Amino acid sequence: MLLDTGITLIGTVGIRQASARAVEDASGVPHGSVRHHFGGQSGFLAALVQHVFTGDQAVDGESTREVIARWLGTDRVRTRARYELMLLATRDEELRRAMVGHRDRYVEGLVDGGLPRTEARQLVAALDGLVLDALLRNSDGTDADHDPTPLLRAFR
Repeated sequence: MLLDTGITLIGTVGIRQASARAVEDASGVPHGSVRHHFGGQSGFLAALVQHVFTGDQAVDGESTREVIARWLGTDRVRTRARYELMLLATRDEELRRAMVGHRDRYVEGLVDGGLPRTEARQLVAALDGLVLDALLRNSDGTDADHDPTPLLRAFR
């Protein structure tokens, strides 16, 4: 419950407004619950990163285009939270390591599929740029400008 509430708050009001106390209040749990369950704010943020990436994974049979449409549709708040956490990770070494570790799992999946590692990293970054642009333009990802198919073809 705390993780889902944290993602929702971060994805709607931003990381600065989503303090441990705000998450606890919104969850209806006693103050100190974040510290009790996660050891404090840094443990909670690391758990949030894990939670975001777990929810971001493709489900069986889901194409890249369908994943991006989900990220920009039903999971839009989660996607905004992921980008908030990514930006925070640029200033927090522990969080950066967690974020890079999760992103590298996507890279490894592409490498396992035959893509060279450098190109796999570039593709993950390019897809991030595509999704971020769609968020900025308030696109649901179904328009031609945010169709990942040409980008994916460029990396084959």
